[in-house]
Amino acid sequence: MGISALENKIVERGITWILESIYEQDFLDCSYGFRPKRNCHQALKHLNDLIMFQPVNHIVEADIKGFFDNVDHNRLMDFIRIRISDTALLNLIEKFLKAGYIDDGQLVKSDKGTPQGSILSPMLANIFLHYVLDEWFETTVKSYARGYCELVRYADDFICVVRYADDAKRIEQAMKSRFSKYGLEIHPTKSRTITFGRFERDNAEKQNRKPNTFEFLGFTHYCDVSRRGNFKLGRKTSSKKFSAKCREMNNWLRGIRNLVRTKDWWKILSAKLRGHYQYYGVSENYLSLIKFYKLTVKTVRKWLNRRSQKRKMSWDRFTEYLKHYPLPQPRIVHKFYEVGGR
Repeated sequence: MGISALENKIVERGITWILESIYEQDFLDCSYGFRPKRNCHQALKHLNDLIMFQPVNHIVEADIKGFFDNVDHNRLMDFIRIRISDTALLNLIEKFLKAGYIDDGQLVKSDKGTPQGSILSPMLANIFLHYVLDEWFETTVKSYARGYCELVRYADDFICVVRYADDAKRIEQAMKSRFSKYGLEIHPTKSRTITFGRFERDNAEKQNRKPNTFEFLGFTHYCDVSRRGNFKLGRKTSSKKFSAKCREMNNWLRGIRNLVRTKDWWKILSAKLRGHYQYYGVSENYLSLIKFYKLTVKTVRKWLNRRSQKRKMSWDRFTEYLKHYPLPQPRIVHKFYEVGGR
């Protein structure tokens, strides 16, 4: 992590605005991370539409190992010089890259990577991946692919949807070579090619196996069927993220229950639930929201009853309490199947 001083943050914000005005006309539609008027839910909606309405039979998952820690400074500056020739601005960007960080009171100089926590880092990462991945995929990969293929990227997290198996295998191998060329490594255990799409459930049944699933932006995507028996893309909060959120809620409730009055932290609890729904409240994920709400309510009662040696609050009494001081109910915020839905 690299947390800049206030003065540096102001300068970083100014540089980011300048770079945005230059590169927004260059960045491709497949990129959604840290861009004006673009967000992760739009990336999920785009991925949903590709799998639902395009001839997609395979998914290429790729994870860049330690991306923000391993971006090559010289390569990055070479990419920036393609569009920027102002020496003063280039020198300023380079100074931010090489500023280093304080670790246990010692200044550590950095010769690679962009500091996580810096305002400028997401923009620099987008520039680097625009040339290394997005533009390469659009101009080179698509021209050599035998069938349909498309890329969806959010920051350093991306998914490739592909029609043919041989294309998917070639893309996976080509990505490893491509990133290796620029000093980055595709994670060997977190990257794979799987079959996925409207025929996956039938194929899995014939092969006596479970249908494949994949994770993207905190959601597990799986092959589902509609009420009419047609294929649809299902998604739910990934088990890893769900467990982490539950632990986080439990630790917060345990720590705050005796520090402030209940009516004060109850408002924060409500805000935390609304924040959870705001991110994870997407189409097909309602059951995960309900599960999180119920576990939260159960945890709240547990820690309320452990505040003192007083008589425990029964479920009936606690239910009455919730009627007077209700918590936000689960709701779908981002609807992918409505006209104009986010």
